[in-house]
Amino acid sequence: MKRELKCSIVQDLLPNYIEKLTSYDTNQAIQEHLNTCADCKNLYEQMVIDISTPVSAPKIELKFLKKVKRTRILAAALCIVLTLVLSYLLYHSEYHYTIDKSDLSVAITEFTTPFEPAFEAYVLETQAVGNTLIASFKDQAHPDNYGVAVLVKGFNQRYRIVRTQIKASDYSSVVEIFPLEIKNERYYAVSGYNLSSDIHFYGMDYDAYMNPGYLSKDRVTQSIQFEVKNPQFLEIYPADELDERAVNESSETLYNYRLTEASLYDANGNEITENFRNENPGVRAHSGAGKAELFLLYIYIAIVIGLGIIMTRYFLTE
Repeated sequence: MKRELKCSIVQDLLPNYIEKLTSYDTNQAIQEHLNTCADCKNLYEQMVIDISTPVSAPKIELKFLKKVKRTRILAAALCIVLTLVLSYLLYHSEYHYTIDKSDLSVAITEFTTPFEPAFEAYVLETQAVGNTLIASFKDQAHPDNYGVAVLVKGFNQRYRIVRTQIKASDYSSVVEIFPLEIKNERYYAVSGYNLSSDIHFYGMDYDAYMNPGYLSKDRVTQSIQFEVKNPQFLEIYPADELDERAVNESSETLYNYRLTEASLYDANGNEITENFRNENPGVRAHSGAGKAELFLLYIYIAIVIGLGIIMTRYFLTE
């Protein structure tokens, strides 16, 4: 005769029985007991229901966790927005000039003042080469000083000034040549101002040599002439094209071409440059050039973006 299990033993074995961890013989004994014991059977059925029903977290705890997660997401989004805004403000602090001539005059004056304390720029003309803007200007504080400024357009469609060149002129009618480099390409900026009605052409004078070398006895001057269409102008010429034209227009073989200065001509092609020389030149600022760098700006923007990424990851990490 089999020995019947006690209720206390069956109740201790029920969790393992439900999880199917007991042996075959034990299962048989428990099943026989459950068939005859209503209390143990009720307990068994309740335990089966409890185990099969997933335990849900309290509603208050779930709401709190959802609120924390939502707060973290909002904080991360705020970090992203602040990072973008601060980066843009830093960028805009450099690229903030418009193409308006009065705004450009302020830009050139502010840029040049550390080098020329009494400098007061007045923009004459502008020309664009891709995203680069060239502006010719005169110095109202020193009437005999003229120059060009190079500005670069940013993605916000505004400009920052990167370079200026200033030259002093001894002439009342002015044509000045400024060599430039834009994106590794050479250009000549030619600025004309206050040109007399007697001037019909301006020339770009090249020194060249009849023999290889640089002996002064072999040096000749060759001029490429352009029609004067306005008493004030700014023209930008690719240097390679202009140099090639000088070679092609020469009637003889010359060597070592070098652009030196501009000259003025009347309607008959006679040079009249000296007719416009000032007898009493005014006070001059120093001729020269300045250049601005973006290195620090990029460092500041990189720091802001780096901090923004760190804070965003912090808020999004559980």
